[in-house]
Amino acid sequence: MESKDIRIKIFNNHYTLKGDDVELLEKSAQYVDTLMHKVQNDIPNQTDFTVAIVSALNIAENYYREKSSSFILDQNYKALITGLNSQVKEINDYIDSNT
Repeated sequence: MESKDIRIKIFNNHYTLKGDDVELLEKSAQYVDTLMHKVQNDIPNQTDFTVAIVSALNIAENYYREKSSSFILDQNYKALITGLNSQVKEINDYIDSNT
């Protein structure tokens, strides 16, 4: 896939970026912009730099929370599959012993 130039606006600043997935880049920029405006509303009179740092920390926290949730779901899925495999083996053993 070929990289494309895309112009985005985040926190009243325009940036020209390159990316393979224009839609994903636009969606990500909108997320960052929305979050930065929310942080600015929540803690007014902060510098743009502080708003950016707090926003970055919020994004990192959300990422690690989601990553942790995915890990727990993966572990639960693996446990479920292991349990099902065990039950299938028991059923097969039962069938084999009664035929």
